[in-house]
Amino acid sequence: MRKAKARREDVGPTGGGSVGLTTATARMLLAPSEGGGALGDQVARRLGRAVRLGLLIDGDRLPSEAELAAQMGVSTVTLREALSTLREQGLVVTRRGRGGGTFVRAPADSRAPLRQFGVHELQELGDQRAAVRGTAARLAAERALDEEIERLEDQLKRLEAASTASERRRADTQLTIAIAGAAQSSRLTREEARLRAEVGDLLGLELSEAEYSEIVGERRRLVEAIRRRRPEKARELAEAQVAAETARLVTLRFQLAETDDVDGPKTPATLEFSAHQPEVLGEVRADVEMIFGELAGLAAAFMELRGGGALAVDDLAELRPAIFSTLEAGTGLISGAGAVVAPGLLTDRDRWLEWWSVADERARPEALRVNLDPQAPDFYDYTSADWFATPRATLAPHLAGPFVDYACTNTYALTLSTPILRDREFLGVAAADVLVASLERHIVPRLATLGRPVALATATGRVIASNAPEVVAGQRLPPPSGAPPAKAADPVATLRLVEL
Repeated sequence: MRKAKARREDVGPTGGGSVGLTTATARMLLAPSEGGGALGDQVARRLGRAVRLGLLIDGDRLPSEAELAAQMGVSTVTLREALSTLREQGLVVTRRGRGGGTFVRAPADSRAPLRQFGVHELQELGDQRAAVRGTAARLAAERALDEEIERLEDQLKRLEAASTASERRRADTQLTIAIAGAAQSSRLTREEARLRAEVGDLLGLELSEAEYSEIVGERRRLVEAIRRRRPEKARELAEAQVAAETARLVTLRFQLAETDDVDGPKTPATLEFSAHQPEVLGEVRADVEMIFGELAGLAAAFMELRGGGALAVDDLAELRPAIFSTLEAGTGLISGAGAVVAPGLLTDRDRWLEWWSVADERARPEALRVNLDPQAPDFYDYTSADWFATPRATLAPHLAGPFVDYACTNTYALTLSTPILRDREFLGVAAADVLVASLERHIVPRLATLGRPVALATATGRVIASNAPEVVAGQRLPPPSGAPPAKAADPVATLRLVEL
């Protein structure tokens, strides 16, 4: 540690020295990437992760392109692509001439990274961080040796002494990961590091000195609970810290939503809420109706296959232009779409999903692969899913969810489905997935114009989005008392606005 400090002092306050990648940093950069995509994008994500963790801080100069490319095991061309991406994100800057190079820098717009998250994504991230952080703190209190606790206290002192935002981020990251290490669990430590990389550059966003002092005090109480061997107290404190951080980020994200552009006229907050609630709800329902309209077209394309004759799996490939058109029409909302056939309809397979999804707006559609063998342990029985079973029973369109699609894509989504019928015979469904995070980005700015707390919910009371930080997607509100259920043929009418 003393050597690293001396090297930084030698290069002066501008941080002009070349950053040596330590073993820990290199392993973080070379860890398997969660996302796919081009190699340059993967390298950019890994370098960005190091910045967000505080392993590389504002003002650090990266090694030469040739040296860094060799350390990361990629070509210089790939590295240049990654650095170009990071420059666009505002995480590095390249200076020419003597003393030049590529330097780490804080983004000009400190809130820009927050825009990449929806409110529900922040809440999900908080749930996961609380589970990992709480367990790590509890186990650290049970398992840490005295000398390991002393090292936690040394890390705490570094946190107290840190003065810049980058130094504080690095010190807090090191303390957080050290607690997971004191739990004697390499898996918890890796997961804590991964989660910290995902949220790290947001935690210090717009913190006042008083708020930072309170955070240091919270960390001090946590280390004290570990030192006193109080596992449950340590878990409780760790979870409370994550909950407070999550609540703060959600509040900041709502503030951003209030300034986001909204398609269509905005409702002044001074106007009567009840007069404009139908207008906002109508805009939301229009989005959903658009998707149902695309699904009706997909169902019609299915009916035209082979002139209504017998079908095999290969025949469904003719649906792909209609499926891709549906995905394109719902850009920013629809994450997956396709046709799902009724059992026994095809001549060569008992079941089949002609389903395609997109990871983001720039990605090409990818085919969904699931196990449709009833004898397999991971058999996907889509006939029992609400989005398939309800249209099959009612012969009417249906809106299912939101729910965690753990059996298929592991996303939190709504699924809209419409039956494919021939003379009232059920042939399957045309369906589309809408990620709650995507829908939320469209809805929250509109809800923010209403001027009072309100949530968009399903007929069962499940929240899709709200304009109140304390109410997030996934929560359940009491269903309306005495309200008649919407007709099965009109699933859009099941969406409602609830005053909070």
